[in-house]
Amino acid sequence: MSEQNKAGAGTPVGSKGLTQVGSPNRVQKRPGLAPETPNFGLSSFMQEDAFQTPKKTTRYPDNFQTPGPKAPSPDMFRTPMTSIGQSRSGFAERVYQSTGGKKGFVASSPLFGSPSDALGRRAAGSSESRQSLFDELSPRKTGSANGKSSAAATACGGGGAEKSSTIPTADRSIKVVKKSDSAIPETVVDLPSQRMYALAMLVLLVAWKLYDAATLTVAEHGQTSMFLFAKWTLLDIATWYAAWRLKIPKLSVSLRSMYLFVLLSAFLDLNLFLLPSSLFVLAFKPMAVGVASSCMRSIKSIPWLGPRLVGDSDLLIDSFELDDEHILGRHTIHILPHSLAHMNPQGKGYCIDRRARNNVPWYQRISSGLLSGQGGLLYHKDKLTIPILVNGTRPASIRYAFTSFETGEKQIRTVANIGALRMDTSAIYPSLGNWVMATYYLPISEVGAYEIFSVKDSKGLEFRTAAHAPPTIVVSCPTARLQWRTGVGREDNFVIGSDGHASICQRLDSADTSIRSESSTGFMEVVVEGYEPIDMTIVRLVNGHREVIGLDGVQPRITELSTDAASSDSAMNDAKRAEIERWSRYRTRRSVYTLSDAFLRPGEYVYKLESIRDAANHSVILGDVLSSGGHGASNIDTGAKISLFDSEKALVGTATPYMACIQVHRRPTVSWTTSLLNGELPLRLSDDKLRKSQYTLPLRVSGDGPWTVEYEITNGAESVRESKALPKAKDAAIEASKPGVYHLVAVKDAHCSGVAERADVSLIKTPKPAVNVTSTPITAHECGGEIGAQIDLELSGRPPFAIHYRERNLRFPNSHPIARVVRTQQQRHSFRIIPELAGTYEFEFFTLEDDNYPSGQPISAVIQQLIHAQPSVQLDTTGGYISPVICLGDSIELPLKFKGQGPWQLTYNIVHGNRRNTVVVVGIKDDRYSIDLGSFDSPGQYSIELAQVKDGNQCARDLLEVVAKVKVRESGPRVGFQCPDGGIRILDGEPARIPVQVHGDLPVEVNYRKIGDSQDRILTTNLGHRSRGASNDNYITVSGPGEYELVSASDICAGTIDPLGSRCAVKVEPKPHAWFTTNGLTYNESLSSSQKHAWQLGSICEGSASPSAFELGLSGFGPWRLEYRVDYWSWANANSGNPRFVDRTTSHTSVAMQHSTLKTECCEPGLYRYTLTAVSDERYQQLQRLAPSYSGSSTEENLTVVEHRITRSPQAELRAYMPDGKPMDVSTRGTFRRKQPVIKHCLARGQSRSDGDAQTWANVRDKLPVFRVEFEKDGLAPFQAWVEVFPASGPSEVIAIQDINGYSQAISLPEHIASQIGRYHMRLVKIRDSRGCERQLVDPSEVGIGRSANKGDKSIAGGIEIEYIEAPSARPASSSPAANPSRNVCLGDILAFDLRGLNSWNVDYIYNGAHRSTSANKHLFRRIADEPGNFTLTRVCHRSANDCCSDFNNLSYTVHDIPRVRVSGGKDVYQDILEGDMVDIRLDLVGTPPFTFTWQRRGLAADGTASSAGGKVLESHTVKDFDGFSYTISTSSEGTFEVTFIQDNFCQYPKD
Repeated sequence: MSEQNKAGAGTPVGSKGLTQVGSPNRVQKRPGLAPETPNFGLSSFMQEDAFQTPKKTTRYPDNFQTPGPKAPSPDMFRTPMTSIGQSRSGFAERVYQSTGGKKGFVASSPLFGSPSDALGRRAAGSSESRQSLFDELSPRKTGSANGKSSAAATACGGGGAEKSSTIPTADRSIKVVKKSDSAIPETVVDLPSQRMYALAMLVLLVAWKLYDAATLTVAEHGQTSMFLFAKWTLLDIATWYAAWRLKIPKLSVSLRSMYLFVLLSAFLDLNLFLLPSSLFVLAFKPMAVGVASSCMRSIKSIPWLGPRLVGDSDLLIDSFELDDEHILGRHTIHILPHSLAHMNPQGKGYCIDRRARNNVPWYQRISSGLLSGQGGLLYHKDKLTIPILVNGTRPASIRYAFTSFETGEKQIRTVANIGALRMDTSAIYPSLGNWVMATYYLPISEVGAYEIFSVKDSKGLEFRTAAHAPPTIVVSCPTARLQWRTGVGREDNFVIGSDGHASICQRLDSADTSIRSESSTGFMEVVVEGYEPIDMTIVRLVNGHREVIGLDGVQPRITELSTDAASSDSAMNDAKRAEIERWSRYRTRRSVYTLSDAFLRPGEYVYKLESIRDAANHSVILGDVLSSGGHGASNIDTGAKISLFDSEKALVGTATPYMACIQVHRRPTVSWTTSLLNGELPLRLSDDKLRKSQYTLPLRVSGDGPWTVEYEITNGAESVRESKALPKAKDAAIEASKPGVYHLVAVKDAHCSGVAERADVSLIKTPKPAVNVTSTPITAHECGGEIGAQIDLELSGRPPFAIHYRERNLRFPNSHPIARVVRTQQQRHSFRIIPELAGTYEFEFFTLEDDNYPSGQPISAVIQQLIHAQPSVQLDTTGGYISPVICLGDSIELPLKFKGQGPWQLTYNIVHGNRRNTVVVVGIKDDRYSIDLGSFDSPGQYSIELAQVKDGNQCARDLLEVVAKVKVRESGPRVGFQCPDGGIRILDGEPARIPVQVHGDLPVEVNYRKIGDSQDRILTTNLGHRSRGASNDNYITVSGPGEYELVSASDICAGTIDPLGSRCAVKVEPKPHAWFTTNGLTYNESLSSSQKHAWQLGSICEGSASPSAFELGLSGFGPWRLEYRVDYWSWANANSGNPRFVDRTTSHTSVAMQHSTLKTECCEPGLYRYTLTAVSDERYQQLQRLAPSYSGSSTEENLTVVEHRITRSPQAELRAYMPDGKPMDVSTRGTFRRKQPVIKHCLARGQSRSDGDAQTWANVRDKLPVFRVEFEKDGLAPFQAWVEVFPASGPSEVIAIQDINGYSQAISLPEHIASQIGRYHMRLVKIRDSRGCERQLVDPSEVGIGRSANKGDKSIAGGIEIEYIEAPSARPASSSPAANPSRNVCLGDILAFDLRGLNSWNVDYIYNGAHRSTSANKHLFRRIADEPGNFTLTRVCHRSANDCCSDFNNLSYTVHDIPRVRVSGGKDVYQDILEGDMVDIRLDLVGTPPFTFTWQRRGLAADGTASSAGGKVLESHTVKDFDGFSYTISTSSEGTFEVTFIQDNFCQYPKD
């Protein structure tokens, strides 16, 4: 890298001509450099000004050279931004990795700029990210330099193999774009100033809100303010809206954030100003009060200006606190205890895992052994240690005793290097030197008993140890493992796999005794080592079911001591043996237990050795190889990881010493399927193509495939055994093509052999069917010989049978044979063949079918016979349909067709009821003949039966099934109208349906006409079929009213008309109508009002309590629905009654009954015109329009327009005037609901009627205002008025003013009403004009009620109020120190005075010579005595009437300072002493003697220091009437000595 590139790469911002000054948004030139020399360092582009809206665009010439590094290509800027926002490749990725991938990290480097720039915000995932700087720096030209720029960008952004600090320039002309989202242009206010102003405004608003909240809190308990809540809610909304709208960089908020801040601010305002007992009132407001009071006290301390700004705020009064310097200092005496040492203070047991110790590498054991002073070896960081608790000075030597369980010998061992022991310090006492409370951890590696022997410090002082402390027992950790037994038989296919797990076949209940005996010995055993007795937790999971195996009562096969060297020493004495026997119970023993199972249930048997616990309660979780018995547990096995059990299944991998699995395989079974056994058996084998020659016998198998099934085929004495392999259970089947009995013998799957179901399936071979055909001729001599043949069949096979034969007449050799089929269920069958035509017939039987051979077997049997044909006859329908129904008296012809040799003779019977008539017709020569059946004289059902026919050869043939039936009807239908009384009624314009009653069969054709029709037309209609169960649902539809007559009716036969129902009338319902009756109306013939003669109702006054009504006349079928229009002309309308100048038109809808009325309008004065526009009733649902009609009489029903006039009531108001006639701008016009200002008049003491004399009151009265009643000039005099006056107390009084001829009248108030101090009220109650129209201004129920009956004694609504004010007064409050007759108060006392008069005063007072004035809004005026000196209350005035004041000269007070005391010079002294030493504690008193004070001795904290919360009071003493200024306490007791109370001649501390 070149020197120039190196310099450019490492140059910071400002080193080449531009220097950052203050904010990163400002750039200042460095003196001495050219102003046109810009710095294109990458860091200057990363400043926030690079994101602002451009104001100017600077074009640099192509030959422009910069003294600094070359301008970077925009592609290079764009690459890191893309990497940061997307994949973070290259350099950005390295920066990201170097920060640990922390979200929101922005590197402080020349590439990334300052952490506050826009790139940092974009990398941090801000939702307010702006458009990338790199997207704005686009080159104006592209050229060969672009390739270099891309290469440079690749090298910087990552992905390139080389790195370079040289940044080539893509274009000499670089366009620098500045962009800002701020709504305030930078030319007006720059960005740093915008932020400064915004922050200052926010701080001021927060301070203002805190002040309002604190003021509201101390003003009165539980007080709230809706005004403050509304004010601050609106201010917060405006503040956050401005923050979103102005978009000041670094202070802007998103729209969503604005909504969130507004909601949070509104919630805060709700709690601060509106809810009296919210969470903020209880928690936040006290803090706000403290902050606000501190600020106000600081402001008040400003000379001259402070007291005028703050004034006598209640916040300062309630938050005033005396300083804590009145009682300073305390003396603590501590007596040091003795040092203590205790091994294993918690009494835990420990164990050592020998195998874990052996697994430690030899070099670690050697290196760690150098740190041990016990002759043993230490382990690595997981070594076993015993804690030794030390409380005192630091130990210099530790000695402990070790006893071996093997030999019983006790050894005294010394810890050589105490500094190498691990130590945990619980507490350090620096004031006591090296006094500590710590735990030292003694490393151990041998099994035995440990106990502390001695501990000494560096001075040789021995620590106290716990007396009779039991030794710490360290045993070998218990171990256990599972293993398969060896040397036992392997039954039921017991196999141990390569993974260590085993499998076995399911045992059956019927297994032989040898297997059951073998199973009782078990295949698995547990080997246990440890300190006995030992408890084990062995879990068996059988098919997801968890159960714990108990070993109670099972004795181990082998039990032995792990070591037994001492028992072989015969030279050992009895004492030594007794010592060894004492410790031998802690030695390790080895035991072996056997696990057995019956394996009657198939599935997965998982055995897990979960935990083991020895007699010392050392528990080892073998699955996780961790102990829960104490710090001494070590890892048992670091081998295979054991999977834990869940609730359903154990995830078992390779077998481990703690888990093994036995897979018990279910024995396979095989059987025929249910569908096969429930089907037709035996199965039949047939060679027919439609039958089966081979069967697939489905099997149902269970187990693990593949399977091998053995079965046996028995056919008579021959028996064959076969087997078949079945890979899948789904397609398990045996292909059977041999006849015989199939018997399942055995089955075997992939693991075990099973049993087969004892059920047989038989297959038989079916024989082919056969037939023997014989024929016998049928002879008739009169017909000339044989007329047919009788065929006899003898069949063999399985029915049903089907015999196919062909019939051919050899007389016609070219004719096709006719194929026929004979079917039978019997094995012997006979049938006859009698052809119709004569000739030689050949009957060929060619196919025989039965159930086994449905495709048929060929047979050959031919029969020939000469046939002489017999005659026949049948009905001839070729001429058309033969009617089955005729009328009485009609005749009918029955066409016939003959076959055979003519002429023919026909015999037929006519059957009617119980009568039968036989007719014989002879000599019929034509083969087509019609029987003429004459007219029928009686109705009913007739049957014509053809009985016999003979041909020309006298060959007769009986006819059995040739019958024709004819129904003879007696008459046609009977038709008549079902017309109700009065005829059919319809609505105008709608069709009518006249019901018709029909007696007879439908359909029926009906002819009818309309009587009176000029054309006399006959109309025809067809009545169709009626519904089931209905007899009158037939009708004739006619249009228009009139009388209709039935003419005729017919179906097949002519019908009759019912004379009683031959006619029916259709009538139209009349339309509804509505009109106004003239009852109570007058006919106005003048043209002044409506320009038409109209009926009018009498005029009423405005506001009449009983409105008038128009009577309505109605015709039709009610109830009626009316529509009417109301036209209104106001009282001031000069064109009243003219429709073109109507003021208001409204439409109304109403439901009316008979004798209904229409109520008139009653509110606004003027002319009302009512017009009925439409009416409807129950028949005519649609509205029928009504024509407007202005005239009518009492007998006519066409009046639809009427008028009504409301006269306006008089208007008046109360006015107040000064005695000189000047108006006071007090008006009571309208409904008297406005709150009027109160006219106040201030009186000095003794000037009221109650206090002064009549002459004084008369002088005052001449200066009172004058009240008048003024009427509007559109009223008609003379007037009357009633005025209600409310005195200051007592009931009100109504004053009646009669005969007011003018428009103004003064009110003369009685003296007994207006002569009292206080407020009284007057209002207009009622006014009336000469027409009798009156205006009630006050509810009559409220007149005459006194002021005291009003709620809350508030002002009366409306009217005028006047108040006589008396001068205020002040006196000391009885509960305040100001009530002290001696006028001596103390610093911090609150001087409270009761103010009398109005609820707003100005109070003047003098404090230490300074004259001050303040306002008071409550009856209790308070002032805090915050300085020693003099306080005097001089004057109190009403704020609303500031000329009413009272002066005082007897309210002067002397403020005394609070006494003080200093303990040990006012400092906290901590002193350590020995037992028996004495200490003097000095108390210095400041104040006015005599003094009274209380001192106490409190207990120390657990660590020997003075308790911050105050310890228990051990003793307390009070010294009274002490005249000196110094007092000494001599003591040798431990504790903290302090003063809690002091009092001098005037004051005390604390005050409570």
